[in-house]
This record gives sequence, structure tokens and C-alpha cells, in this order.
Amino acid sequence: MRSLRGRLTLGIVAALAIVLAIAGAVASHEVSSSSRSAFDDRLRRTAELSRVTARASVQKEIPQDDQRLNDVLAATDSSLRLVIGKTVLLDTGAPLPTRTRLPTGLHTFTAGGVDFRSYVTTLRDPNLGGLARLEIVSSLAGLERRQSALNRRLAALGLIALAIAGLGAWLAADLVLRPLTRLREVASRIAADEDLDRRVPDSGPGELRSLAASFNAMLARLGRSARDREQALAATRRFAADAGHELRTPLTSVQATLSTLGRHPDLSAERRSAMIADALSEQQRLVALLDGLQALARGDAQPFEHEEVDLTDVVDGVVTAAAAAHPRTALRTELPETAVTVSGWEPGLRLLVDNLVKNAVRHGRDGGRVEVTLTTAGLLQVDDDGPGVAIGDRERIFEPFVHDEQADDPGSGLGLALAAQQARHHGTAIEVGDAPLGGARFSVRFAPAPGAGAASGRP
Repeated sequence: MRSLRGRLTLGIVAALAIVLAIAGAVASHEVSSSSRSAFDDRLRRTAELSRVTARASVQKEIPQDDQRLNDVLAATDSSLRLVIGKTVLLDTGAPLPTRTRLPTGLHTFTAGGVDFRSYVTTLRDPNLGGLARLEIVSSLAGLERRQSALNRRLAALGLIALAIAGLGAWLAADLVLRPLTRLREVASRIAADEDLDRRVPDSGPGELRSLAASFNAMLARLGRSARDREQALAATRRFAADAGHELRTPLTSVQATLSTLGRHPDLSAERRSAMIADALSEQQRLVALLDGLQALARGDAQPFEHEEVDLTDVVDGVVTAAAAAHPRTALRTELPETAVTVSGWEPGLRLLVDNLVKNAVRHGRDGGRVEVTLTTAGLLQVDDDGPGVAIGDRERIFEPFVHDEQADDPGSGLGLALAAQQARHHGTAIEVGDAPLGGARFSVRFAPAPGAGAASGRP
């Protein structure tokens, strides 16, 4: 009985057995009570019918043969006895075992292993002074046989009912649990194939539909968790490969510089200072590479919670910081007076804008201009006055470690890759075109945050 169907059938049969046992016991008791009540009434009627014969026997002092009474007594396996004191005046009917003095009224006794029922009454005759007793005794064997037969029939009917109910419960449980069996089979195939994108059927009774919905929700969460884990592993592998590839050159350069300084302690101070400056430059490039790789790996591996962000504040803060860091470049902004609210991750949005502005400063003319524009519709544009981007390179520049070798400061090659990554995380993309200033224009169109109504005024 380890199966649910077996346990359900056993439970139904056990409950029905208890109900049938109680109902059978009540029915048997009611029938027995009714039969005994009818039996006692027969004894009383027999006594009433026998009074005339009993009085005649007392008055004439000889037994009077009442054939009708004898036939009735014999048919019912009963006997009648008329006693005055210790003298028996009349003893007729079916022969019964010898018995002792019986109490007045109805009484049950056992003689010779057989149960008997007696009714004793005083013969109402003023001449006798209440000394005459009329005793009617009848065997209970027939009544008990009928009661036993009834109990056997009730037991047989109960067993048949239990067998039918058990078979019906087994078949009904199979029908009811059939959708659950299909759900288990689908779940087993999902586990065997490791296919977390498959869903179990949500048909059947309401309880099974609820179970299937919960199971599908669990599969969805497991699928998202598996995808996040795969992204994290892919980001880790990518980080290791990129780090090994990109850090080899600056590390080799720093090692060569330090080795040269160690082997040639007699170098001139000017030469030594130049080599140390080169080593520091390579070390700074190493730090920038590591920071960029960490940011790229973190963005690939970790899904961030989005919230409402004022893009106007983000752009204003980034441009203010860039203007302080690059005083030779003229940075101009055109921002709306109202908040531009978008749904996103604030550090990611800041990283996106910061890399686009730094890229514009790096690739613009020395002492040139950079213009940053944000519209109320969520369109961000960053223009520079540099050489621009060739049409064939407008997709390639967003790949990691793509450098502009003609630039004075080629950078780490990760800035635009990080910006494109954050754009994807925010459901948009970066478009590259020609700027009115003569250089490149980078455009990003953000969707407004859900539920964001009219923008509030900026302080």
C-alpha cells in the first residue's frame, strides 16, 4: 500500500467498513428488540387465552383438554403450567426441561444449554386468593436462529458492499490520479532530459492545475537560476581568457623594464626616469584593464534589480566629473528642466554614460568639443569633433579590446564594450552615426519607466 491509489482505496474501504459495521449493529439490535417485543406480546396473549382453561381446571380440579390451545403451544414450542402452591394442576404444550420456581412477569433463563423466555402471572380468581400461578414458557431457540441468520445475511451483504466499494474506489482513484500520473511522467522526462524549458500540462481538476502551475513556476525559477549560473560561468571563463590575453603584454613590458633597471644600475638618471615612467604607465594600464574586465564580468554574470532612475541627474553628474578631469575639452550639455525617469540599474546607467563621454573626449580633437544632449523622450546623444567612425567599424568597435591605434591614448579597449553591455541590460542599443561637429555621434534611446507620468520639475 505504498501507492497513493492503494492508500486511497484502503482508506475508503476502512471508512465504509466502519459505517457498515455500525449500521449493521444498529439494524440487528432494532430487529432483535422488535422480535423480542413481539415474542413477549405472544406470551402475554397466550396467557390471556389460557385463563379460561386454567379456571376450568381449578374449579373442576381436573385438567380440561383444550385442543386448540395445545396446537398453539406446540406450534410455538411453548408450554403452559397451572400451579397452586406446589401442586401442578395443568401442564400442557411442548415438553420443556424441568425448571425451578419462576419469578412473576417476564424472565429469561437457560436450561440444558437452551435459552427460554417465561411469563408468569397470578390467576385472577377471588375464590383462590391469588394462590394460582399461570406459567407460560417458550424456547428462544427459533428466535435466536432467525437472529443469527439475519446477522449472517447482514455480514454477507456488508462484505459484498465492501468488495464493490473497494473495486469502485480503486477504479475511481485510477481515473482521478490519471492526470497526476501524466504530470509525474512529464516531470520524469524533464529530469531525464534536463530540459528546464519544458512545462507540465495544467489540465484537470483545480487542485492539479494549481499543482502544475506551482511546478511550472518552480521550473521557471530553476531555468532562470541555471541561465544565471551559465552566464556566471561564461563570464568567469571569459574573464580568465581575456585577462590572460590582455595582461600578458603590459606585464611583459613592466618585467622587461624592471629587469633592465636591475641589470644596468649605471644608467643615466634621465634614462632611468623615462623607463620608470614607462613602467608606471604600463602599471596604470594594468589597473585599468583589471577594472574593466571585472566590470565586464560582473555585468555578464549578475542580474541586477531595476528601479526608477532620473537619467537627467546621471548625465549631469557624469558630465560634471568629466569636465573636471579633462579641462582642455569643452564639454557642453543640453538637459531638460524636468526629470527623465527610466527603469534601470543606476550604477549601470552611470557606467554607460561615463564610457560614452570618455570615449568622445579620448577620440575628439585635442582641446576640442563634446556635446551631450538628453531629451524628455529619453534620447541620449554624445557628439565629438574627432575623425568619426567608419561605417564598416560601427559594429566592431563594441567588441572587447578593440583599440584605435591612431589615438594618443588608445585606452583599455573595454569602454564601449561595457557601454554596449549595459545598453543590452536596459533593453536598448547604441547607434553610431555622424555628428554635426564633424566626428561621431553615439545615440541611445531609453524607454520611460512604467507608470511614470508627467515629469516633475528639477530643483
